[in-house]
Amino acid sequence: MANTENLIPIEEVNARKTREERSESARKAGIASGKARRRKKTTGELAKIMLQSSAPEKIASQVKNLYSDLEDADITNDAARLAGVVKRATQGYAKENVYLDELIAKAEQQEAENSVKWQMPITDLTSDFVEAYRAIHKAYDYGTYRRIISKGGRGSIKSSFWSDVAEETIYNDKQAHVVFTRRYKVDLKDSVYNQFIKTVTRHNKADEWEFSKSPLMARYKPTGQTVMFVGCDKPVSLKSYNVTFGYVKLMISEECDEMAGIEQIESVEDTFLRGNVNAVSVLVYNPPKSVNNWMNEYTEEQKQEPTTFITHSYYYNVPVEWLGKRFFERAEWFKVNKPTYYKNNYLGEVTGTGGAVFENLEFRTLSDAEINAQSYRYYGLDFGYEHPQAFIECAFDDETDTVYVINEVRKVRTKQEQFARLLKDYKNKEIKADSADPEKIDDWQDYGFDVIGATKYWKGGGRDYSWEWLQTRAKIVIDEARTPFIAKEMKTAEFEQLRNGSFSSQYPRLNEDCIMALIYSLNDVIRSEKRLADYEEDY
Repeated sequence: MANTENLIPIEEVNARKTREERSESARKAGIASGKARRRKKTTGELAKIMLQSSAPEKIASQVKNLYSDLEDADITNDAARLAGVVKRATQGYAKENVYLDELIAKAEQQEAENSVKWQMPITDLTSDFVEAYRAIHKAYDYGTYRRIISKGGRGSIKSSFWSDVAEETIYNDKQAHVVFTRRYKVDLKDSVYNQFIKTVTRHNKADEWEFSKSPLMARYKPTGQTVMFVGCDKPVSLKSYNVTFGYVKLMISEECDEMAGIEQIESVEDTFLRGNVNAVSVLVYNPPKSVNNWMNEYTEEQKQEPTTFITHSYYYNVPVEWLGKRFFERAEWFKVNKPTYYKNNYLGEVTGTGGAVFENLEFRTLSDAEINAQSYRYYGLDFGYEHPQAFIECAFDDETDTVYVINEVRKVRTKQEQFARLLKDYKNKEIKADSADPEKIDDWQDYGFDVIGATKYWKGGGRDYSWEWLQTRAKIVIDEARTPFIAKEMKTAEFEQLRNGSFSSQYPRLNEDCIMALIYSLNDVIRSEKRLADYEEDY
């Protein structure tokens, strides 16, 4: 037995040591303790690896014989251990039954938690985005939409909403990734990148994300999913962006009207939106004032596309506290003092540059009854091949000073004989055509049509007067469903804007094929009106 009388208390031993000796002892003790902790952690990891490894062949065979529904890959050492617990439970051992009940309950709870989908807070939505929110889920669940166009004026929270959708997409699909694009890489950080950081911070989830600036990316830590921020000014660099698993489910093109055209966006889509998944491309923009802007034109075209959803949002549906009182005060000032600027910048309306040729257009549905009520029709033909060839049927009500566009036929790179077959129902009608090409007029007469050259120039009149005549009618009524081509031409016809901000007086000579066919059709009406106007002036 040890002689305890010879033992020196630890307090006395420490008291005899110098300060430096005590410090060195503490350091060594800390190192030893750290090593011990690391050994324990390593042992735990080894145990986990061993238990998850495949069971020995003999044991695996025994487990398989007992539980044939198990896949071979599932028969691990851990499964073999659990098989023993299950066997004892079936033999009536209470402790094993309690353990299994608790294990199953925990698994079911975990499964239930994983199945609950995260949704953006209802407080992040305005009434303008309710249908858009439904649309994105229809797109994901059923493939209803492949493209969503989100437009609106300033302060209408478009970017905020789609940032919410990007976050929700990541949480609800563990294989999904998201891409934000701008035309220029330099614009990403201070716009969509910062907006996404604000979004996850507002939802108290910033700690779950890792943000990097080279490359510009947000990584969701629990799963490794990414939100990538991509500039489109260097197409070659897009190849450096890839995902190590899963797929890009959502691509959001912010300020997409800055792009060179829809072809540039589609090129980026081809890079990222691959695989057999219901992926969606969202185009976000503030409509430019010019109707001729490519994005405004594209949006008009997409109204007829069933796989495209179009939404428009407004600042006045956003709570005042979100934007601040000053924002609303400024909007009201512009509404009163600069209404055109207000309509474009705050309401997102396409107001035109101020150089629109036709301001008397009325777009609405024309019923068969209304068309049949027109007592007389006029027909015009503008020849073409490389540029479009166009035929127009219209009516003119001189009592109401209204032109009704009834029907159109428009083709590109189509031979005259083929185009004539499309108009076989008009063989007994007098058709006025471009008199600058008498050989084509002769061909049409040989085909059996009553085609006559329109008088393009006469004393005091001609092309410019014909355009002016259309400009000054009370109304030109167009049904866009019946005649979409002339609707687009007349809607987008603008005088050229000069450097000093004024407008040229020259009427357009491009993209006016249907308009010229309309002018030819009304050639006699326009000339007779000119003669009457000259007579009244002389009188």
